[in-house]
Amino acid sequence: MAGSENMAELFKDPEHAATYANRPKQIIPGFDGLHRITGQLIAEASPKTILALGGGGGLETRTLLDHVPEARVCAVDPSAEMLAQGKAYLQDDARVDWVEGLIFDAPEGPFDAATCLLTLHFVPDDGAKLETLKALRARLKSGAPFVIAHLSIDKADPKSDLHFERYLRFAQASGMDEQALEKAHKRVREMLNCVGPERDEQLLREAGFSGIELVFKGLYWCGWVAYA
Repeated sequence: MAGSENMAELFKDPEHAATYANRPKQIIPGFDGLHRITGQLIAEASPKTILALGGGGGLETRTLLDHVPEARVCAVDPSAEMLAQGKAYLQDDARVDWVEGLIFDAPEGPFDAATCLLTLHFVPDDGAKLETLKALRARLKSGAPFVIAHLSIDKADPKSDLHFERYLRFAQASGMDEQALEKAHKRVREMLNCVGPERDEQLLREAGFSGIELVFKGLYWCGWVAYA
């Protein structure tokens, strides 16, 4: 995943990781709704095992356990600091297995379901996004549900500057610290590896997923359910 390191390295900063829990609600319209939708769609399959790629912070892992309390969740994250935050947030819940690394470091499964929330936009679209999705699908049982959500803006679109500005204004209105927001906005605009929704859906198809449906949209944050 070379190329995603500048943004991903932030989550290895203990101070950044420690303040992560409240940040998504400030920058993502309908964040709580996204989590409820994710839990509902995953629970439809009554899974016993769930793979949560990028689940180190513990937020989506808590949602999954709340909706499917009998499931075991494997939370995979490249940041030891985020994994530590997740363990503390969930009080080291015995139903969670924590894996430091990328999808390629995850157990082979096969898992009954999977999520990838607020993660794939860090991965460059130079083959790495597709390889990540393929590796994730290879760890799922046939027909298993997969919920994925992230910032979905095509930087080549002439309207992308407007889209990023709207993202900034939403965070401002949520009370995010102005200085921190200015730095974050610059990083997101220049270094985040997001693509547009059409490309996101194309990547899911190329990775072998089917039944792809857009199930969440908050400004330019999009979420889909797809099936292995």
